[in-house]
Amino acid sequence: MQKILGLGVCVLLLTSITMRAQEVEKQDTLDNGFVEQAAGMVEGLIDMVTFEKGRSTLSFYPMAGYSPRTGFEIGVMPVWRIKPRNAEECEFYRPTTFAPSLRFSTKGMYEVEFDALAFTSKRWMFISKFQYLFLPDEFYGIGNQQKEPPFSQFDINRFAFKSDILKGLNESWFVGLRLDFNYDEFSNVEGELLNPNVLGYEGGWANGIGPGLAFDSRNDLLYPSRGWFVIFSAAAYDNFIGSDYRFTSSSIDVRKFISLKGEESILGFQTVINATTGDVPFYKLSSIGGKRMLRGIAHPYRYMDKHSWFAQAEWRKHIWWRLGGVVFAGTGKVSPEFFQSPFSNLHVVSGAGVRFKVLPDEGLNFRIDFGISNHGDNGVYFTIREAF
Repeated sequence: MQKILGLGVCVLLLTSITMRAQEVEKQDTLDNGFVEQAAGMVEGLIDMVTFEKGRSTLSFYPMAGYSPRTGFEIGVMPVWRIKPRNAEECEFYRPTTFAPSLRFSTKGMYEVEFDALAFTSKRWMFISKFQYLFLPDEFYGIGNQQKEPPFSQFDINRFAFKSDILKGLNESWFVGLRLDFNYDEFSNVEGELLNPNVLGYEGGWANGIGPGLAFDSRNDLLYPSRGWFVIFSAAAYDNFIGSDYRFTSSSIDVRKFISLKGEESILGFQTVINATTGDVPFYKLSSIGGKRMLRGIAHPYRYMDKHSWFAQAEWRKHIWWRLGGVVFAGTGKVSPEFFQSPFSNLHVVSGAGVRFKVLPDEGLNFRIDFGISNHGDNGVYFTIREAF
């Protein structure tokens, strides 16, 4: 009941902000009132942590949040944004964004990330992420079933680097490679659920390389209002690239965006299918939770298995000034066999969120999302960029 009430509060907050924005538009008397003064103060604070030079903009943003997995979090995220030299000559506007971050939590987590989305004048695309993570975590077991305690407690030390390196054949089609390098070390294991019979218990390297293919017709990279984005990738993990495990993985991610009223109201749809074969360590299995997938499932590895699929939809609405809001819903599952009873025992999530535009003329948003699921999970997320 508390989770349902929490979602209701989010929706009511979003609705009230929308109604307030409409009143602001209708009442000229508020132009110089408290609302405009508050907006001016926020703009002033943003200017104090934003530095512009030429095509580059560097901004510093605080991070805060909560999830059952990590506890309360605090951190900082600088965002470096670089506009292309000849944006007017490109059919699709693709600026480069670098977003390093440092986070700590009350449960003892500390994490360093470097998130890069880069484009060159020669139509190269780099979608890359480096992560170092220490986290006291829980292992819920493998499978799509609802999870019941007792769970195993353990500490993770993780180094991970993943990158899709793609070359544009034209404005829309890209081909290239996926690189995936991971080193995991586990310690202080408590409980019987995570034991030496679980593949991956010893940790180690899981390194893979394989082909990638993408189609991108979106009119904007970070906040599209129309177009398609499709990316397919596959990777082989083997000893010849230093992997301690031998398996394969493949995925396809399909996204569609529809403008309902200019760029003020947008519908977004996403479907993702993941498949793995071979001796897959538990920490490389397919999953459906977290801040970018089914956002009502806070722990990204609460449900994991060799195969997974999920679909989600989101309505995005600009409200006023730099503020926007979203309402989202999604469903999916994991399974040991490819498309085994694909529509039974589904996990269904719904939620709402608030958006704050980092730069006044760009689609880069700081987002706050709250979601719940039909199986009692919930998640709250504070992060940069849209979920998809």
